[in-house]
Amino acid sequence: MKIYKTALVCLMTCAVAFFGCSCSLTDDSESSEPKRSSIIEKSVTTPSAQDVENDKDYADVKTDYAYETLTDDYVKELYMRIAKSVDTVYAPNITTTGSLSDYQITQAVEAYKNDHPETFWLKGSSLFVPYGDTTSVKLDYTVQNDELIAAKKKFNIVVASVLKNLPSGNDFEREEYINNYIIDNCRYDEEAAENDDVQGNENDAYGALVDGKAVCEGYARAFQLLCNKANIDCVLLSGTADSDNHAWNGVKIGGDWYQIDVTWNDTDGENNYAENDYFNLTDDLMFKDHKLSYKYSELNSQTYLSVDTWCNFYVPKCTAEKYNYFNYKYPTVSDPDNADDVSQAVANAAKNGDEYFSIVVDKNTDFDYMYDRMMKDGYLYNWVSEANEINGYSPRLAESCYVYRKDELGVLTAELEYVD
Repeated sequence: MKIYKTALVCLMTCAVAFFGCSCSLTDDSESSEPKRSSIIEKSVTTPSAQDVENDKDYADVKTDYAYETLTDDYVKELYMRIAKSVDTVYAPNITTTGSLSDYQITQAVEAYKNDHPETFWLKGSSLFVPYGDTTSVKLDYTVQNDELIAAKKKFNIVVASVLKNLPSGNDFEREEYINNYIIDNCRYDEEAAENDDVQGNENDAYGALVDGKAVCEGYARAFQLLCNKANIDCVLLSGTADSDNHAWNGVKIGGDWYQIDVTWNDTDGENNYAENDYFNLTDDLMFKDHKLSYKYSELNSQTYLSVDTWCNFYVPKCTAEKYNYFNYKYPTVSDPDNADDVSQAVANAAKNGDEYFSIVVDKNTDFDYMYDRMMKDGYLYNWVSEANEINGYSPRLAESCYVYRKDELGVLTAELEYVD
């Protein structure tokens, strides 16, 4: 698949930074006196009880996948304390039980960020100070006070506007709308990626949805947020692609999990025939050029120090094929002599003004054989000619077109040309 996509370099945020373990951190929101509390076992799906009551979009979607992977009670307690504090307009200072390590604090902060992409202002860096059997953690925000209030308002308006046009169809149709909205309205920030220097919101949902520019992490967090709002389970996945740090998603469609890389679905106007090649893939297909990083559950405080990428929490198993982009939208052909539905599908594509039309080659059919039959034996010409007849030559397709091979996907994509 790599040969057919635009090369995109992606950027993850820098490693969580912990500073000044000898300094004192105090804030009006917390007393400097150590505090204890019982470990809270119940996870939350939104930052506050008020949000639970008011935000009906989250009624049926699961948004605590990362939390449920946590096995350390101290990490779970800090997660819950973050949930109770993160809606303040200033970065809070949190006192939590236990003398926590940077590894434990990283898990709590990143787990919360992974479950809640709507908290775009929460950074992955923190200050922390142990106080005997408690730890004071100072969260880090990108913006605070009046700027944060204004940013939240602008962000919520954009999200509501996107969701207003959400189709009422099945999971796939809502997912496709969200994917297409992001790639149509967000530009990949090459400069930030090349310089390894994110100065704004390029790595969060705000950058992708409000600023209209982001790196891969921003694409992935925006996609997760909108899917969650559309009652679609979705998680963030981290790893590498083309040897660069990268982020993408796992998404649950029709009851099964798939992998999707919205960043690589966005060809930025180049090689449009490759658009959506990374839409609902199996693990086998995605891992041909993507590699997952470690899960936190596979590490400890020592091995964590040797990992130079963000780690994962919940990683779904993706083996289903039904809702792969091409399998769902285009005809599958095993025998070109018995493919009457292809002509009608081409006619429908022409009526819609589509630039491309794809044919999925049945897995039990030799790919080269099907390609030769289409191109050399005239089957593609016949299908296009029959499509023109079906449409009464309005619109009229040119009866010759260029075909792109996507061998790993088992797909042949024709570039449709229209005759004036």
